[in-house]
Amino acid sequence: MQSEREVVLLQQVAEGDHDAFRQLFDEYWDNIYGVAFTLTKSREMARDMVQEIFVKIWLVREELAAKDSFRNFLFIVARNHIFSELRKKSRQEHFSQYLQDYFNESPFQADHPTLYKESAFLLQEAIARLPEQQRQVYQLSREQGWNQEQIALHLQISKSTIKTHMSRALTAIRQYLEGHAKGLLLVVSLLKAFL
Repeated sequence: MQSEREVVLLQQVAEGDHDAFRQLFDEYWDNIYGVAFTLTKSREMARDMVQEIFVKIWLVREELAAKDSFRNFLFIVARNHIFSELRKKSRQEHFSQYLQDYFNESPFQADHPTLYKESAFLLQEAIARLPEQQRQVYQLSREQGWNQEQIALHLQISKSTIKTHMSRALTAIRQYLEGHAKGLLLVVSLLKAFL
């Protein structure tokens, strides 16, 4: 469920508002970059991927206002783009060895139910291991779609504390997923956690 603010923002982007698009970009850039960097270990490649993903979003901006969940839409676009780029890179000899483990299990299927069940299970395990306040901040933000101001009011803590909790939660989740998943499961789990 999207917040009223995001609904308005998406409507503005759909109408071609560059400032609104910049706000959307700023809000989600770190999350997508984090996943892309984790998978590529290359700052340059991760930055390029994020920019390309947002170019794709801009090109279909007229459709954004009709989306029930921008986060889910962005997840699909990011997942498909990152996977596609990694496959292209894997064909390059110097990059092939590094990526072999990511793609030797099974061909990627966008709607594979087992993959999504496993990634959801791993993500829930990672979230359950977080300290109480980090877990609350993460869940209110990612699962309830609350903004920092709403979370601050609800938990009676400052916005800077929320940022700290969120940053630590994402780091802990990423580390847990990297230690417990590989290949396509890792890709899907990270995208679910960060978007």
